[in-house]
Amino acid sequence: MNLGVVYELRDRLKTAAVAGVGLIQDDFRLKRSVEQMAPLSKASPVFGRIFQMAEKTIAPDCENRAQALLDTLALVDAVLCTQGSLLKDSQWEEIVCQGDGGEICTNVPYSQLAPVLEAFGGTGSGRYGVLLEARERNSEIFKDYRVKNLMVKALGDSYGELADMAASWLREEGERILPLLKRGFDPAGKRDMVRRVEIIEAIRAEAENDFYLEMLPKAGKEVKEAVVRALRHDSGNEAVLLDLVKAEKGKVKEAALISLTCMNGKNAEEFWKKQMKKNPVKTAGYLANSSAMWASDLIGEQLEGWLDTFDQSQIPFKKMKEEDKSILYSLWGAARGKHSPRLCRCYERVYQVIPKETAEVLWDSLLEEREPLLCRTAEDMYKKYGDGFLQSVFWISLLTKKPGEVYDRFAPYLTPDKALDVITGLGKEKRDPMGIYKALMHVRYEEKEGCYVAYREPLDSPFRFRSLVSKLEEGLDLKWYPLLLKSKDRFNSCFRKRGREGFDNTYDTMMAELFRPDVEELKEEYGKYFYQGAKLRGTLAADARMLKKCGWTDYKGLLALTGKKNAQLMTYEVRELLGELPLSGQELGEELDQLIKGYGKKAKVGIGVLELWCDKLKSGVPVEDL
Repeated sequence: MNLGVVYELRDRLKTAAVAGVGLIQDDFRLKRSVEQMAPLSKASPVFGRIFQMAEKTIAPDCENRAQALLDTLALVDAVLCTQGSLLKDSQWEEIVCQGDGGEICTNVPYSQLAPVLEAFGGTGSGRYGVLLEARERNSEIFKDYRVKNLMVKALGDSYGELADMAASWLREEGERILPLLKRGFDPAGKRDMVRRVEIIEAIRAEAENDFYLEMLPKAGKEVKEAVVRALRHDSGNEAVLLDLVKAEKGKVKEAALISLTCMNGKNAEEFWKKQMKKNPVKTAGYLANSSAMWASDLIGEQLEGWLDTFDQSQIPFKKMKEEDKSILYSLWGAARGKHSPRLCRCYERVYQVIPKETAEVLWDSLLEEREPLLCRTAEDMYKKYGDGFLQSVFWISLLTKKPGEVYDRFAPYLTPDKALDVITGLGKEKRDPMGIYKALMHVRYEEKEGCYVAYREPLDSPFRFRSLVSKLEEGLDLKWYPLLLKSKDRFNSCFRKRGREGFDNTYDTMMAELFRPDVEELKEEYGKYFYQGAKLRGTLAADARMLKKCGWTDYKGLLALTGKKNAQLMTYEVRELLGELPLSGQELGEELDQLIKGYGKKAKVGIGVLELWCDKLKSGVPVEDL
C-alpha cells in the first residue's frame, strides 16, 4: 500500500500547527492533502477515520480547530508508527524483513531489552552472565529481530564462551534462522563463518549439501574445514571426499578423512581397509566416530585378530608390550557407538582382558543409541558379570520399561533387607548400587514441561549445555524417592565434587534435579534432607533455594553453619546466602552475629566485612544494599 499521501498529510498538519490554526482556512496545500485521502479512506476504517477528522479540521464551522488539529495529527502519527516504513531517496518504502530473523514487535519492556542489546554490543566476559540470566528470566527478549541479528553477529565475539552460547541458542531456532545465517555469508571469513556453517549443519545436515558444495571452492582455510566436515552427511559425497584426501593437507585433509569414515560406498570401505593394515591405531582413531556398519565390522575384525593373537601368546595383558596394549585400547575406544553383530560378539572376550573399559564402552554406546543388539548385549553381560553393567541395564529399563517394573527389579539394590539373587543370581555380597546413581545423574525433572528428561551429559559434566537423549514418557516411580533420600551412599567420597545447581556434592545435585514440586508429599522429606545436609556440612545458598521450594519454615541457625564449611574464606558464600534466606534484616543480623562468634577467630579473610554487614543489618539496612 502506498502511504505517501498519509505522510504528506502529516507534514501539512505539522506545518499548520506551527503556522497557527488561524491560517488553516487559507492553506490550500493542506486542503489538497485532505482531498487526496478520500480514495484511501475506503481501503480501511482507520484511514476513513483520519479523512473524517482531517475534513473536520479544515471545515469553516469547526468550533475547536486547535483540538481537532491535534487529534488528527496524533492519530496519523500513531498509524504511521505501526507501518514501519523508511524514507529513502525522498520515497517512502515498507520495511522488508529478510528471511524470518525474528519478530518486528515483541511484548518486552525496553528496560529488559536494553541490557541485552548493550551486552551483545559490548566487550568483556561480564556480558555472558547478563545474557544467560536475561534468557532464563524472559526468553521472549530473544525473539526480537534486533536480538536475532545481534546473536548472529555475536558468533564472531572475541569472548569465545559467549559466541558458543549464541551459537547454541541459534541452533534452537531451527530452520527459520537459516536465511539470516546465509545472509552476508563470507566463505573466506573466519571463526564466525565457521560457526554459521556448524549451525546450518546442525539444523539441516544433508539437506544443505548443495550449500556446502557451493561454498567449497570459494572457502578460506577455516571455513573450508567446517564445510568439508559437513559433507559427511550425504553419502553421495564419497568421490569428492576421496579427491580432497589426495589434494588437501593439514586440517582440511583431516576433516576430509573424518567425513570419509561416514560414507557407505565400497570405495570408502576399501580405502579404510588399506589404512587399517598400514596403521591400526591411527585408523581406529579416525573410525571412532563412524556409524557405518562396515566400520563396525572392520573394528570387530581387527579386535578378533588381536584377541586370537593374545590367546595364542598366553602372555598376561599386564606383561604385554605397550605398543600391543595400545592397539587394543585404540580398537576398543573406536568400538563406542558401534553395534554390528560381529563387534557385539567381541564384548565378552574383551571383558576377560579389560573389564572396566568394556563396561564403559557399552555405557557410552547406549547413551548415543538404544540399538536392540547393544541392549541385549548389556543384559547378557549383566546376567553373567553383575554390577559392572548395572548402569547400562538400569538406563535401558528407565527409557523403555514401566516405572513400577523398573522399581521392582532394581529397588533391592537400595534395600539392604532384600537379597539380590532374584536379580543377578550373584547373591547379597555383590550389591553395588553405584550404577543406579550414575544413571540417575543423567536424569532431571523439568518443571516447565512436567516430565523427566534424560541427558547424555551427567550433572557433574564440565559442559554448560546438556544434549537431550529423550523424555521419560512413563516417568519415575515415586517409591524411589524415600530410598534415595535416606541412602547412606549420599556421603560416599566419590560424590565429593561440585555439580550443578550450586552444590558441592553430586549426590545432592542429583536429588535437587529429581525434585518434583508438583508432588506435595515429597516436600517435607526433601526439606528434611537438605536441612540435615546443611547442618552436617555447612549451609550453601543452594540449600536455602531448595528449602524454600519445599515450603520449609525453620531457617534459624543455618547462616551460622556456613563457617563449618570454610571458616577461613567465606565472605562470598555468606553474601549469597544472605540474599536467599527468607528472614528479616534483624534476624539475619542476629544470625550473622552467631556466625562471627562461632567461627570469627578462624576467619582470616573477611571478618571485618562480616562485622560491617552485621551492624548494617541490625540498623535496618536492606540486604540488597550491603
